[in-house]
Amino acid sequence: MLDIFREINNNIIIDDYNMYIASPNIASEREEIIQEGLAKLIVPRIELYKREDGSIEPAWMPVFYNPHAVVSRDLTVVFLKTTMNTRNFFYIDLLSGTGIRGIRIGLEVGGYGLLNDVDPRAYYYIKRNISLNKLEERLEAYNQEANTLLNMLVFSGIFVDYIDVDPYGSPVPFIDSVFKPLAKRAFIGISATDLAPLSCTHPHKTLVRYWDRCIKVDFSKEYALRLLLANIALRSAALGFSITPFLSMVHRHYVRVFLEVERSYSRAYKQISGCLGYIWYCPDTLERGYTKEAIDVPSCSSGKKPVVFGKIWICNTTIPEIAERALREVNTMNFLNPDTIKILVLLKNEAEINTLYVRLDKLCGVLKINMPKINTLITKLREKGFKATRTHMDIRGIKTTAPLEELKEILLKSS
Repeated sequence: MLDIFREINNNIIIDDYNMYIASPNIASEREEIIQEGLAKLIVPRIELYKREDGSIEPAWMPVFYNPHAVVSRDLTVVFLKTTMNTRNFFYIDLLSGTGIRGIRIGLEVGGYGLLNDVDPRAYYYIKRNISLNKLEERLEAYNQEANTLLNMLVFSGIFVDYIDVDPYGSPVPFIDSVFKPLAKRAFIGISATDLAPLSCTHPHKTLVRYWDRCIKVDFSKEYALRLLLANIALRSAALGFSITPFLSMVHRHYVRVFLEVERSYSRAYKQISGCLGYIWYCPDTLERGYTKEAIDVPSCSSGKKPVVFGKIWICNTTIPEIAERALREVNTMNFLNPDTIKILVLLKNEAEINTLYVRLDKLCGVLKINMPKINTLITKLREKGFKATRTHMDIRGIKTTAPLEELKEILLKSS
């Protein structure tokens, strides 16, 4: 399968980087070899790219490697081990950087893959790291503009089972192309690191990039997740594909979604009809809810009209059964980051509650009371028969099936 692409790839030669090929498995004095999961990786020496406050700035590196995104890569491996029924699937790591995600998939899950990056420096790091991990028979480095590669695949006769899109910034420039080479039923993983536009920190960019006139809300990270899903769903439906979110999360600076994709206009129509709607929100009382139609909204308890925004994804963002299976899978993987397991535990609990999370500090501010211990509040809600859990998206937030008035009453009695 990979021979087709190797023939095309043979004409990509950049003499300035031939030194990397001469000794591919040896790190220079400005490089180091690190371990992530089961993979070894040659990367620029991380300590050379720290800010004055000690934080790492991956964008300063000659090739992008972000150690803080290890949870994203862990979940990619867990997701594929949960969903792929065969080790012989074909995948693409579209914006590969050093190649770490695609290499971890090859080592920890299986399959045959193309690891692509348009930057020639990244391309040679990918080649070296494939060699370092002895994956030359199953992985091929590629040096191509991402959309060009995806469109070329459409005419190759080879269908792709999984495509990973992990850009530095917004995935919007790649979304339309990513569906075209997919098999009739396939999977995609998409990251968005432009959390500011997605969460309405920059409303003008939110409108231009994601087609929504937003306002500031207390559940800003969940808004970011649901807005990204809505945008992907609209773009995929226009091409005749439906998406089903299997696992979705917001962590640190990024949103990450794993989607099942099916080639079907009828399923796309049903999905757009059923899962895209609006959110109504009362900024003064923090009341909120979903609605299918923008005009079908209740009044705020303060007597004011709520703000309505969307279209936005209003169905579940994670399938409970997938989260449970993923959680069972991690028991066989002792090399994962501890944060990955914590997030999966919360995702399993959250998947059963399709309501917008409430930031307790904001709600307690409206009520003019001190914020209680979150775990104590969750216990009280469960004692009353409601589902309730912390959210992985915000340390101050909870998800619950209790109406907001019931939550307020419990808070006031506890103050």
